[in-house]
Amino acid sequence: MYRPHILIVEDDDAVRGELVELLRALGAGVTSVADGEGAMDASREQSFDLVLCDYKLKAENGLDVLSALSALPSAPDPSQLFLMSAHRDITMSGQGDMAATMGGLLQKPIGGATLRTLVAAAVAAEARRC
Repeated sequence: MYRPHILIVEDDDAVRGELVELLRALGAGVTSVADGEGAMDASREQSFDLVLCDYKLKAENGLDVLSALSALPSAPDPSQLFLMSAHRDITMSGQGDMAATMGGLLQKPIGGATLRTLVAAAVAAEARRC
């Protein structure tokens, strides 16, 4: 079975660590970084099947990070780019921007069932490409 490669962009060490642990338990290969620069560096070195990026990073906006990642030649399908947020106050225009450029918004905390669905979708997307 294909093992998807997932990039986590999260500035909170505890949340990042928990996501890494859960995704590895689901059989995924995981790279985790704390900021957009790290995400760009990681994406230049390896391609990812799925990207989960925090919306409110310390120094940048997660939507901007996902937009930059999507411009790379190795970018995953836009439907496999997800923004994560614990805040429910994202503006309607922001939601429209997200819908046009990515897979969607995940509300934190993200449960195991949601992660399992995302990993399965990444595996299915890879199977369609082959």
